[in-house]
Amino acid sequence: MKRIAMIFYYDKRARYSINPLVASVDVVRGIDVYLVERLDAVFDAIGFLATKYNNNCVLGFSLLTTMLTDDQYLSEIIRLNKLVKDKCITIVGGPHASGDPIGSIVSLGFEYVFIGEAEYSLPRFLEAIREGEDILSVPGIFLLKDDEEFFFTGKGKPIDINEFHPFPYWRYLFNPIEISRGCPYGCRYCQVTYLHGNCMRHRSIERIADYAEIMAKQGLRDIRFISPNALAYGSNSLGTVNYTAIEELLETITTRLKPKYGIRVFYGSFPSEVRPEYIDDEVARLLLKYVANREIIIGAQTGSNRLLNFIGRKHDAEVVLNAVEILHRHGFRASVDFIIGLPSETRSDLEETLNVIKKLAQMNARIHLHTFIPLPGTPFAHAKPGRIPAWFKKEVFKIIGAGKAYGEWLRQEKLAIKVDELRRKGIIMPKASYSSADHQRPASSRIRTL
Repeated sequence: MKRIAMIFYYDKRARYSINPLVASVDVVRGIDVYLVERLDAVFDAIGFLATKYNNNCVLGFSLLTTMLTDDQYLSEIIRLNKLVKDKCITIVGGPHASGDPIGSIVSLGFEYVFIGEAEYSLPRFLEAIREGEDILSVPGIFLLKDDEEFFFTGKGKPIDINEFHPFPYWRYLFNPIEISRGCPYGCRYCQVTYLHGNCMRHRSIERIADYAEIMAKQGLRDIRFISPNALAYGSNSLGTVNYTAIEELLETITTRLKPKYGIRVFYGSFPSEVRPEYIDDEVARLLLKYVANREIIIGAQTGSNRLLNFIGRKHDAEVVLNAVEILHRHGFRASVDFIIGLPSETRSDLEETLNVIKKLAQMNARIHLHTFIPLPGTPFAHAKPGRIPAWFKKEVFKIIGAGKAYGEWLRQEKLAIKVDELRRKGIIMPKASYSSADHQRPASSRIRTL
């Protein structure tokens, strides 16, 4: 049986995506996994491993759209794909590649794109290479065949996250434990629903506790979680809190691990914010009983009810104010996310948002500011980049000066403009405009789903 070298470019910015994939491949017979942490070392690593493995090598990347705004990084990826194509297969996945498979092939030079979840499809892909089987039998793969026709092997079934490790703990690589995947809301600016589906899947309490204990044994005392909405754990109904499941989760981890390891549980803080309509007095009391954090991150996104409806949030601004008041009453401080520059945003919308921000600041909430970035794979992929009017900046700087607001919104405004520039240059080609690739491919090019 021939052995395959699976080489991951281990970019720390994408480690939450890479770690589960490393874990899923590490257990496959005949696949040797290598992690390269420096981009300038990848070519040398491939040169050595291609010789060792007789060119049976696969180089994998996981991409966020914002990574491509780094001109040097972008040019290095394109150059690297050209240099190594005779030595190994190049593949890419992650939120950007899933939303822009054509651009990932045509512009960036990757051979195969993994769309959506890859914990199942990547090991099957590597096994097919190892056994000389048809790669097109593996679901979730997008490719260009014979420089003429795009193929998509079809969407795979959503995975059961209980069957896969959240990180390769045997390599001493850890990250917050993913407790839920998928989101039923489908907000039009966000990639989560379109990447992981609209049905939430939850990791079992016992498995979460097991991974928490593994972390604690390695001296990691702060236990954090990954979830699109931490207060939806154990529930599959919109707006419904499963109090029993959340309490059982927090109680199990606390009683099992705190006396022995002195762990602290962080819940409803980064990277697992909460939706405002899930917050009530019972939730606040429950969190107060178990969690170490006294700041809860709430997604508001805008203070305009018109805009909240347009972007698909399914709550109004009053719900946000009510959630913050409840948390404050129970001794928590809220950190509230807002996105400035959303599609169709008017001055009136911004004035309403500013009014809500000022009310929240008076309630001792912290305002976390973001700027809208048009991300591939979302309904807003082709929207104009977020822009922040000077008058709004002036007002917000006062709130920042008072210590009530923070965030990388100004840097994100530049990133949004850069993403739009890459899109106009044809480097980024979102799914919604497959035809935009026609000028770079023969006229007969088309997409076929197998």
